[in-house]
Amino acid sequence: MPRDVLDAAELVFLTVPDGMIRPVSDSLPWLPHHRAVHCSGALPLDALSAATSAGAEVGTFHPIQTFPARRREPDRFTGIYCGFEGSGMLGNLLEGIALALGSRPLPLAGVNRALYHAAAVFVSNDLVALMSAASRTWALAGLPGDIARQALSPLLTATAANVAGLDLTAALTGPIARGDVGTVRAHLEALSSAPALRDLYRRLGAELLLVAKHEDPVIRLQLEGLLRDPGSD
Repeated sequence: MPRDVLDAAELVFLTVPDGMIRPVSDSLPWLPHHRAVHCSGALPLDALSAATSAGAEVGTFHPIQTFPARRREPDRFTGIYCGFEGSGMLGNLLEGIALALGSRPLPLAGVNRALYHAAAVFVSNDLVALMSAASRTWALAGLPGDIARQALSPLLTATAANVAGLDLTAALTGPIARGDVGTVRAHLEALSSAPALRDLYRRLGAELLLVAKHEDPVIRLQLEGLLRDPGSD
């Protein structure tokens, strides 16, 4: 960043990868009139310690949203939550920016930032991993792999809508929700040729059991037994 640009600026956003935030901040000649903001979900404010040492206010602004394209998409801010934190009056400014974008401000002061960001990774990045696992399983079934994503994506988007609009228990469908022990057993047997996928199925199934409401304790125990990690015995 040219020195004259930085000197003329008041509010400076560092929108670089997490590993570059501190080095970039350390390299800049901050001044007391600056307000330095990073956009990492995982890093605390001390990633901008160089700016703090120069007397600048520091903050973080993290939209809980995915931005796969590098182009203007202002509608992606509408209705989402934006995590923010700021020293001095910067926090108030960042809260106002979130509101102006049509977002819901989410204060992050005192929050474990790594866990907060990990929660977002589960429903964003890990969803891509699940589609990858589903596509591999689809191909193992003998179906054409090149249509897996096209065939399974409508199911994915419908489930996402269910999760957004319903209680998680109501949004859950499928064999674990129904208590179809035989179907779950058949899935695990079929996945025996792909141990990594079978292990993933078990781990996710165990999480689903925390959501599912089974009044029959026998069914729950049977499902728990099937989904138990063999390595834990």
